Amino acid sequence: MKDTKKGFHINPYILVILSFLLVIFIGSTLLCMPFSRLDGQWGWSSYIDQVFVSVSATCVTGLCTYEEGIVGTLTFPGQLILLSMIQIGGLGFITVLTFLLTLFKRKLQFKDRYILSQAVNSTSIADVVIFVRRIIIISAIVEFAGFLLGLPAFLTIFKDDPWKGVWNSAFISISSFNNAGFDILGKTSLMRDAASILGGVDNWVYIYLLVYVMILIIVGGISFLTIIEVFSFKKKPSQWRAFTKIILTMTAVLLLLGFGVFSLSESLRTGGEITLLDAVFQSVTCRTAGFASFDQSKLSLVGKVMSCGLMFIGGAPLSTAGGIKITTIYMIALVMVSYFRGKRVVSFKRVYSLNMVVKAMSLLLIALGIVLFAFLGIEAFESGSGKANEDIFFEVFSAFGTTGLTTGITTSLTLGSKIILCVLMFLGRLGPMTFFQIFQSSLTKETSDHYKYVEEDFLIG
Repeated sequence: MKDTKKGFHINPYILVILSFLLVIFIGSTLLCMPFSRLDGQWGWSSYIDQVFVSVSATCVTGLCTYEEGIVGTLTFPGQLILLSMIQIGGLGFITVLTFLLTLFKRKLQFKDRYILSQAVNSTSIADVVIFVRRIIIISAIVEFAGFLLGLPAFLTIFKDDPWKGVWNSAFISISSFNNAGFDILGKTSLMRDAASILGGVDNWVYIYLLVYVMILIIVGGISFLTIIEVFSFKKKPSQWRAFTKIILTMTAVLLLLGFGVFSLSESLRTGGEITLLDAVFQSVTCRTAGFASFDQSKLSLVGKVMSCGLMFIGGAPLSTAGGIKITTIYMIALVMVSYFRGKRVVSFKRVYSLNMVVKAMSLLLIALGIVLFAFLGIEAFESGSGKANEDIFFEVFSAFGTTGLTTGITTSLTLGSKIILCVLMFLGRLGPMTFFQIFQSSLTKETSDHYKYVEEDFLIG
């Protein structure tokens, strides 16, 4: 007899969105509590700031509207809540929940595995639980290693308060690997100036700190798939998948390109104060990390444009980084080169489908449209405030790319602008395609029509 019972089915993409909203709601509520705030007061009167910071943490961005920064606003419990949102946001709430469920031997049904595969953007439903476990284990190993590597620097910086050194090392390690950009050192990120706690540290400490943070940022932004393949040592580099080769190649190209542009545009500019180390760090941190070793408001126009470009591109798919992803840019560049050469879209001895080309082009255009409309909205809200358009553009690209770099205008933005940035961070973390998938079962689904239309070309350009 046929079972007529119908269960409640929810679109997996909606579930992903709701999971992030749940984390943001719980986090913003907890940040309003007196035990989370140094002033010991309820934070409901500035709830939009709690929401903004919660969105920024859950979407691993790093933008902050607290006038006194994280360390000057939140208590240790508040900082712990913020760090928890960064960790959950970096890995994904559904990923963390699945790991905890399977840890206690609970088996997942097919529909649960399907939802999970969509949440982590995995193509394999059968092996998705194993993949999730690997993600959690890799994150734990890298973050713990980062914590240990950070101890020499932070115990030297906080030599009079070892506990603060230990807590800073743990916080920075998790924030760096998840490309979040939050820190508890003060209001000037990792900049070394007279007002900063890093202003008086020895050169070796500062250099060590920046290098160690850059390593964590890069590892967090190259995709868990890449880490698994490279560090399994089961294949020679020539045998790696095209995906891994593209990720590593594009990462190297963008880092070198950024370093070259920042070195030339800033060091040659009158009054430029950037060092070669700052240029390297700027190139790395623009890959959606958000830490700053150089005052972003002092960047030249060329430097700001380059920063916006790197923030917009972001890191690799299935990583903690944001942006439209380096594979998207690679595909678009590959298509353009192939078109001008009159050849098929081929790279690393692989040919790529028309669907990949269409998806990459669509994502680029949609993302640019979102950024443009966000800029126009914020520019309208901030009219008369004296904020330069280039600074607003910088802020918009930083939010959409979930980077967190700012020229210093975040704390003075109006309510409407903060809401727009929250939406941008949310869209940037989940990706525009996630929202479009809500309205159709698959972007790759083909029609089952029993007829074909006549193909026709027309003039373009």
